[in-house]
Amino acid sequence: MSGAGIGTFYGVGIGPGDPELLTRKAVRVLTEVGWIFYPFETRTGASFSRRIIAPLGLPESKFRRVSLGMSPDRGPDQYTYATAVDAMVRELRQGKSVAWITQGDPLFYSTFIHLYEEMRWRFPDVPIAIVPGVTSPSAAAAAAGVPVSLLAEKVAVVPAVYGLDTLPALLEDFATVFLMKVNAVFEQLLEILASLPSTVQAVYVERVGTPEARVVTDVQTLRGQKLSYFSLVICHQDKPGSALAAPGEEA
Repeated sequence: MSGAGIGTFYGVGIGPGDPELLTRKAVRVLTEVGWIFYPFETRTGASFSRRIIAPLGLPESKFRRVSLGMSPDRGPDQYTYATAVDAMVRELRQGKSVAWITQGDPLFYSTFIHLYEEMRWRFPDVPIAIVPGVTSPSAAAAAAGVPVSLLAEKVAVVPAVYGLDTLPALLEDFATVFLMKVNAVFEQLLEILASLPSTVQAVYVERVGTPEARVVTDVQTLRGQKLSYFSLVICHQDKPGSALAAPGEEA
């Protein structure tokens, strides 16, 4: 993936946390590219993305860290995105291909979208290829055994901090609602869930695909706990014959 001309910019989805959920294409691209750029969270001093692909045993020399604040307000990070794109383009102009790794899927609530838009706007001649990945909602539903949709049923995905108040209305139209990153508004969510009909069941999932994963079907037991940033709640309209997980907790 290098040579004469300009290299390719890859957005590579690496799934929610389980290295075995990496696609064969993702592994091939990451093995072949000259550089792998990855987000590093300055607040925690860690990179979950690096952790996911660590079992691949790729050379340390091909990784480039990009420090991000990872707050809901991404304004302060915008300069960092622009700087990262500049660094990528320098390598691309030398005929080297580069990849940005992202948890889940590159086009699903991903930092890659900021880089993608910056690259397309400032360097429209750069070839871009996107490698899709398994999203956290898909992995969470599988871990919890929640049927997401069937036939004419509709599905909604909502960032919890922005759309919690709309949940009752959403559940009138959607069979399943995924609330993403619920940790900051969980106590408020519990109050809303308590007011919903008994046909609505909620399942909490955090760090899906990792050894620290939790699936909790009695969400009220989590009241007062400090929850993971990597968390979501699946709200599903319970219908006769549906196959929700049995009450309790699973690791």
